[in-house]
Amino acid sequence: MTDDQANGNELMGLLTPMTAANTPVHDVANRFVQTYSLTQVDPGFDELFAETVEVWHSFDPETMSLPGGELAGAMLRMLRATKEMVRGHSDRIWSLRVDRDGFAMAATASGDLEDGTPVHISRCLLVTVHDGHITRIDEFGDQRQRTALDKALRAAGRFRS
Repeated sequence: MTDDQANGNELMGLLTPMTAANTPVHDVANRFVQTYSLTQVDPGFDELFAETVEVWHSFDPETMSLPGGELAGAMLRMLRATKEMVRGHSDRIWSLRVDRDGFAMAATASGDLEDGTPVHISRCLLVTVHDGHITRIDEFGDQRQRTALDKALRAAGRFRS
C-alpha cells in the first residue's frame, strides 16, 4: 500500500461519520479534505469557494480578501509544489470536526527537503461555510515551522505562484 492509499484510508475513517450527515457543509468539508490531502483532487475544487474569501493566518495580523477561484488555484499549486519538493512527503489530516457553520481541520505535513532539512508543519484550519461555499479560512500555525520549506519554494520559483 502506498502512502497516498494509506492516507486515503485514514481520511475515510475521519470522513465516514461525517458523510452520513449529508448536509452541504459536510459535502464541502469532504471535498475540501480529499483535495487538500491530494488523495483525490476534486475537478470542481474552485466551485467550493465563494466569489470572495477572507483568509487570515495566525502569524499575520492582516486579513486578506481574495477571489475564491484564485485562492483555490493557488492552494492547489502550493500543495502540489510541497508534495513534489518534500521527499517522503506526508500530509496527515488527524482531526476533522464539522458543524452547521463550517469545519475545523488539523493536519501535519512532514518529510525532508532535498538538502536533508526535515519538514514538520502542523496547522489547524477553521473554515467557514455559508450557502454551500467557503467564505473564510483562518489558519493557525507556527510560521517558523514553514521557514525552510518556504525558502525552498521561493528558490524554485514556486512560492504562492
